[in-house]
Amino acid sequence: MNNDIEHLLATAADDTDRPLNTDVDHLLIRARRSVRRTRIATASTAVLTTAAIIGGIATWSATRDESAGPAGTPSGQTITIDVKTGRIVDNETGKTVVPAPPVSPLADAEVLRRCSEHDLAYARLIDSEHKTADKAGPINGRWKVVVKSGDQSVLNTLLLSPDQSVVVTCTMDGPAKPESMGRTSTASVAARSQYRIPLTVRDGFRVPAPGVARVLLDIDGESNPREALVGSDGFVTLGHPGKDDKLITLDRIRGYDAAGKKVYDQTTKPFTGPARTVDPAVTVKTAQAITPVVVLTKEPGTGKPLAAAPPVSPLTDEQVTTQCEGVDEIYFKDLANGGVNTDDAVIKAAGPISRAWQVALKTGTGDKLTAVLISPDKRVYAWCHMLTPTAKGAYDYSRGAVQADGKFKNLSGFAMVPDGVAQIVVDLPTGPTRALMSNGFFIWGLTGGNAGIKSVRVHGYDARGKQVYDQPMNLDVDFD
Repeated sequence: MNNDIEHLLATAADDTDRPLNTDVDHLLIRARRSVRRTRIATASTAVLTTAAIIGGIATWSATRDESAGPAGTPSGQTITIDVKTGRIVDNETGKTVVPAPPVSPLADAEVLRRCSEHDLAYARLIDSEHKTADKAGPINGRWKVVVKSGDQSVLNTLLLSPDQSVVVTCTMDGPAKPESMGRTSTASVAARSQYRIPLTVRDGFRVPAPGVARVLLDIDGESNPREALVGSDGFVTLGHPGKDDKLITLDRIRGYDAAGKKVYDQTTKPFTGPARTVDPAVTVKTAQAITPVVVLTKEPGTGKPLAAAPPVSPLTDEQVTTQCEGVDEIYFKDLANGGVNTDDAVIKAAGPISRAWQVALKTGTGDKLTAVLISPDKRVYAWCHMLTPTAKGAYDYSRGAVQADGKFKNLSGFAMVPDGVAQIVVDLPTGPTRALMSNGFFIWGLTGGNAGIKSVRVHGYDARGKQVYDQPMNLDVDFD
C-alpha cells in the first residue's frame, strides 16, 4: 500500500513459504498500485529481490572517508557556486538551488549501531520463518555507510550490505526512536533514478556515474532544483523528511564532478512493463460463509479470552463509497500522470469508485474508517483507510486485481477468508483477537491492527471450533 519500492517489497510477502521468484520489472509494476499522501510509518520490507546489480557497483570505489561531506566547491560549466555563501545557481534556468541536507556528524560505527538495533525488517523475516531471496543478513559492523544526513539526534542513512545486494534505508527521529527502516534490493534502488516512481523524501537512490560529486534534482511541483547529499559510490539522499514528509516525483537528475562538469543527466520516464492479461471470465472467488455452531470465547489451546472483533462501521454503504471516492479520485489523477499502475489493464478497466461498487467489509468508529470495496465486474478491490471524513486528512489507499485463480494476493491490512473457516482468531501482542468477517474477507483492527507489529499468526476454525487453518502473516506497518 505504498508507492515506494520498499512498500512494494513489503506487500510482496509470500505466506505460503515459497521463495519469491520475480524480477525488478515485476516489482516496479506492483510498486505503483497504491497511493500514500501522508506519513505512514515505515516501509519495512518482508521480502527482497536479488536482481542483477545495476550501475557497476562492484567496480566503484569510495572517494571520501566517513567524516567527509559533499565534495568541494565546483567551478564549471552549468552551475555557479558562491564561494562565500555556498549558494548554487543553476545556470540553465538561473534559479537558486535549495541546499543539500547536512552531513551527519555521527561516526559510521555509531550509525550502524543505532540502525542495527531497529533492523525490524530482517527480524520479521526470521520470526515468520519465510524463505527469501535476501541473503544479506542483519545489519552489523561489516555493512557500509554510503551516505548519512542529520545531526547528533535525527538520522537518515543508506547502508550497503557486505554482499552489495541490499540497501537499507534507516531514518531515526532520535538515538532510540526509529522513524522508518526498509530493506531494498540494490537493483530497485538503482531503478529510482530511471523511472517516474513516487518516492518518499527519506528514500535515497544512486546516480550511475563514477566520480559524481554534486547532484541536482528537479522535483515535480517544485519551482527550484534541490541539491542532494552525495555519499560514496554515487548514493544520494535528501535527508530526514521532518516537516517535509511527502511523496515526490523526480523529473530530472543531474550529476557533476568535483570540477563542476556535468557527468550525468537523466530525465525520468514512466515505467512501462508487459501488460498483465487475465481471462475476462475470472472474477473474485470468496469462501462460502459458514455459521458457527460453537462460538469461541477463548483461544483453544491457551484458554486465553478472545478480544472482541473490531466493530462494523456505522456508516451506510453509500456514505462509505462517498468518502472513499475522494482518495480514489487522487489515485486516478496519479494514474493519468503515469504515477500509478498505468500498465495494469484490469485495474484501469474497473474505473473509479461509484455507488455500483460493493462495500464488502467496513469497520470504524468516529472519523476512522477502513473499508474493502469490490468493483462491479468482481475483478478489483479497493482498500480505503481514512482518519478523517475527507481526503484532506490522513489516509491510506490501494487497489489490487484478481489473479487467475480468482483470489486477491498480497493483501496488507486485511485478507480473504480461507475455505472451510467459520471463525478467525489473530494472535496479537495484546492477546488473541477475534477477526471481523464479512463477505469472504476478514480484518482484525480498525487499520488491520498492524501499527508497530511485524507479523501475526492467523488461526481459522470450522463451525464446531476445530482448527483447520494456521498460517503466519507478514505485515506492513500501518499508521494510527
